[in-house]
Amino acid sequence: MPNVSGFSPLSTPLLCVALLAPGCNHSRGDVDRPEATLSASADAQTSFRGLRAAWFAGNISDRRKLEPELRTFLARFPRDEQSDMVRVLIAFDCVSRGALQDARVFLASVREQVGAARDFARVGEAYALLREGKPEDAWTVLDPLAGKIVDPDQRLVYSELRLRVAVDAHRFQRAVLAAEELLAEAPPDARSALENMVRDLFQRAPKIDLLDSLQDLNRVQADDSAAEPAREWLKKMLRERLVELAVQKKDAALARQLLDTAPAALRASESGAKLATVASAGQSAPLIWGRSLGVVLSLGTAELRRRSASIAAGIARGLGLPDALAKPGSVHLISEEDGATPEGALEAMRELSAEGAAILVAGIDPNTTEAAARFADENEMPVLLIEKPNSGAALGEAFTVGESPTEEQAAIDAELTQRKLQRIARVGRAGESCDAPAESAAASRFSVDEWRRERVSAVLVLGSSACAGEVTRELHASGFLPELALGLEAAEFVYASAAPRQSFALGAGVFPSAKRPDAASNSALPALDWYEALGHDAALLSKAALEGFPDGRVDDIRAVRELHTRAERALVSARASLWTSDARGFSEAHVLPRTLTIVSSESQPQKSE
Repeated sequence: MPNVSGFSPLSTPLLCVALLAPGCNHSRGDVDRPEATLSASADAQTSFRGLRAAWFAGNISDRRKLEPELRTFLARFPRDEQSDMVRVLIAFDCVSRGALQDARVFLASVREQVGAARDFARVGEAYALLREGKPEDAWTVLDPLAGKIVDPDQRLVYSELRLRVAVDAHRFQRAVLAAEELLAEAPPDARSALENMVRDLFQRAPKIDLLDSLQDLNRVQADDSAAEPAREWLKKMLRERLVELAVQKKDAALARQLLDTAPAALRASESGAKLATVASAGQSAPLIWGRSLGVVLSLGTAELRRRSASIAAGIARGLGLPDALAKPGSVHLISEEDGATPEGALEAMRELSAEGAAILVAGIDPNTTEAAARFADENEMPVLLIEKPNSGAALGEAFTVGESPTEEQAAIDAELTQRKLQRIARVGRAGESCDAPAESAAASRFSVDEWRRERVSAVLVLGSSACAGEVTRELHASGFLPELALGLEAAEFVYASAAPRQSFALGAGVFPSAKRPDAASNSALPALDWYEALGHDAALLSKAALEGFPDGRVDDIRAVRELHTRAERALVSARASLWTSDARGFSEAHVLPRTLTIVSSESQPQKSE
């Protein structure tokens, strides 16, 4: 019989009490159960209440002394409705001693009943499966019971078992949720012991699971619920364990990641000092290798992969790659992937800095933009942001190439108002997903029938041009033809042959255009999309800023910092003919000025007020 690690009797009252009831030596006659009837005996009720209270509140020794009384209760009151729960408690103890066959006989005698005892018997069955080394099967039994076990004492046993099952299955993100539930409902006098138990269990978690669990908790917005203190404790516990791992294993990458996201108190603590030592020991020094431009790509979702591919294509177009590599003064392009997380973005930027990039392009994913801006300031290195940070704070060493979603939405809303379009359906950002699959081959991906019922006057697409095409196809198929409004990412669709006559798009500079600005060089090029245009403009301005940079490797730290400063100043004064702005370069505030326009397939661009 496998001995499942970690699931052992605890001495703290209210913890894992069902595992501590002694004595599974019995005859089958002890287990055979007559049909339950409503108890007419006040003596039975009084006796059970006393046994139950002592069993849940007692320590190991106290519970062992209860076995004779539990068996006496079954002998005296075999038909009492409370005898079901007594059988379940004895079954738990049988499991703890490895007598699984005996335990299952007790549990089978309750399985056909209804009410709390049957649900708690299912918890006992899950415990038996865990004892057999089958944690996934145990989870399958426990999961449907979520929310069904109302009694606080029984729920503590259930929640602890869910936690241990998740840990034994190496499903640590499940374990975090179970631990949150357990700690949130624990009585104050049991909280400390439970926290120690949770901390011990998570000693078994690998680094990646600890990081994923911490990130999941960080995404949950703080609230006034009973679970909030438990979440805060879990975040602290996970962070402490990661700090311990980083220091023990001298994991520089993990140390840097923790420092990047650590609260101020951790940074200032002794642990923070140890992390800083580990991080600096393993950190590659920044250097500059000729005229190199680094780009951080995001591949975490289909949407981010599309954007990254477009930006990379635009940068290559702006730098004239690959043909320009054979020419003197050319700019080299290097890239890293960020894992679509702020921590991954910071690590990718460090790698690019160590590989020789003088200027970085980052912030494709809105979730990583703030991290990219912070990296620029902390490392005094120019970073061009594709997305504009939400904070609105001064950019420091960072430069914004892209457009603010807030300003984009405001321009679209103004045009919708001017056209007296009031019932708006949204697809993409803050609306229906562009990437959600249809339920079946014949089903619609979008809520076209609902739009018709609600008499929608316009559909706004804030996703890709391909998404706009799918929306249009479904609208045509249904015979419902509201006006189509297109954000910047889908704007080129306004010139597509499939675009409805009643459609308009947001634009800026020469974007979008019926003909590519560089079509003369290659008529087979696809339609220009917004992110390719942004990549092109970022490349042109970076190329201008890197003009005259020395060839070869520069690794003296003072010389590297001087070149970063030179690149930052050069970006402010760099000028080029851009695709996404009538301006030719950045403002003193490190922002690319832009006037948004309204474009339709039937008219020339009109300036948006």
